[in-house]
Amino acid sequence: MLDVGRTLRCVFISTEAVLGEDVIKAVDDEVSFLPDKVFPPVTSITWKHVSLSTVNAIEWDVDDGVIIPNQRFKDITTLDEKTGQITITNLKVEHSGDYTIDINREEVKNVVGVVGGTVSFHPTKVNLPVTSITWKHVSLSTVNAIEWDVDDGVIIPNQRFKDITTLDEKIGQITITNLKVEHSGEYTIDINSKQQGQRFSLEVMERVPKPKITVEESSNPDVVYLICEYSGTIIWKNSAGETLEGNKNHKPGEFITVKNTRNPENYYTCTLENAVSEETSEPVYERDLFKE
Repeated sequence: MLDVGRTLRCVFISTEAVLGEDVIKAVDDEVSFLPDKVFPPVTSITWKHVSLSTVNAIEWDVDDGVIIPNQRFKDITTLDEKTGQITITNLKVEHSGDYTIDINREEVKNVVGVVGGTVSFHPTKVNLPVTSITWKHVSLSTVNAIEWDVDDGVIIPNQRFKDITTLDEKIGQITITNLKVEHSGEYTIDINSKQQGQRFSLEVMERVPKPKITVEESSNPDVVYLICEYSGTIIWKNSAGETLEGNKNHKPGEFITVKNTRNPENYYTCTLENAVSEETSEPVYERDLFKE
């Protein structure tokens, strides 16, 4: 008897490594992808699955052998390191998506950018002649950020990168201005339709706001609580320049307990900090905290 449910549930898979081939498979079937060319010596291979997020399906290198880091692919995925072929058995709908391959991949360069700022990436080397360059952005999906070839010149196909993205075709450098958080993700480059080893992981962050300390009284007239609200790094200091430990029980943020030292010129500040910025509050003086 035909099991209609199993026959009609399909897995949709495509891979740039196989010339953009689209593959349709039934649930519980198996599929294999093979790169069009492998240039020895091969020292590492990584197949990635791009769906709602990007995960490594299977990895191999000459030192550590095969690793399958994601539970979705355990016990059903194999790799032929001589040809680069991946095989996935017992397919499920969750295996749908794009599959890409890295061969002899270089280390990912991590870059932090600030909202409204500018960032540039360029490959380590460019072998002439160059007839086409494509920079890709990998986040929730994979899109072409900017393209160039000798016949058509520059094309920016995705709205996310229009009017803010330029390309120096001589050195392969992409520049993105007026950064937004949505530009975060991984950037890869194809030169002459071949994916290069270099990858750049960009995290775009907002500048921290200028904090404002709020005061909360206690039942003891010589004790108050100073509160700084922020979900990231908070640094408390006093007028002597000493760093004070904040109590993290206040969400979001921290508080410190201040006792009356009878010195009205003593003061306290909180500083917010992330990888791209820091801001410090106006000082809060003891003379404003306690009434003599």
